[in-house]
Amino acid sequence: MRWQLSKLENIFKLVGRLAISAIFIFAAVGKVMNPSGAMSYIQSAGIPVPAGLAYAVAVAVEVICGTLLIIGWRTRLSAFVLFLFLVPATYFFHFDPSSRIQTVMALKNIAIAGGLFFIMAAGPGRFSLDKG
Repeated sequence: MRWQLSKLENIFKLVGRLAISAIFIFAAVGKVMNPSGAMSYIQSAGIPVPAGLAYAVAVAVEVICGTLLIIGWRTRLSAFVLFLFLVPATYFFHFDPSSRIQTVMALKNIAIAGGLFFIMAAGPGRFSLDKG
């Protein structure tokens, strides 16, 4: 029985990593497919750095850390970097209590942060390049 639970636990960890990483990879693909639209959206958010820099950092973090979560290498560090990325993204893009949709988007990001915390705490599982 314990063996079956252990195997399921490792499968759940893999599926969780894949689900969380899909969000970031999908977001990066959207930015790459429409860079001018992405940079306009970044500029409209009032981020205190140049839009081009914010765009490049966002795509790099989403692709690199998302990919590392998929393969399970440097998993805890990647989850932590994605969490650090998510905090200002949530603040600048979704912190608007007067907008129901932005509140929902902020709550979605909080849920993603919860998933990232779980990955940091539980580790990547057996189906990963990490050893833990």
